[in-house]
Amino acid sequence: MLISQIKVYKNNKPLKGVSVSLEFTGFTQMGFTKRFLTNNEGIAYVEHSSRGRANVYINGSNVGSIYTPAEESFYLV
Repeated sequence: MLISQIKVYKNNKPLKGVSVSLEFTGFTQMGFTKRFLTNNEGIAYVEHSSRGRANVYINGSNVGSIYTPAEESFYLV
């Protein structure tokens, strides 16, 4: 099992309880991970079995993409 660490911030403060999931859209790897919630530090540890490009969804909205496994931060407006 692979893990990507997604950090979520708003106004430069970590957000707790935010839903995070990844969507893999490659030819041989398609679909969503389950949803993971951010902890007190604004970090969600998203478990997945695929490697490669994935779209990042925070609270159901596509906020960008990463190359997994990864450690990435997202700043919400």
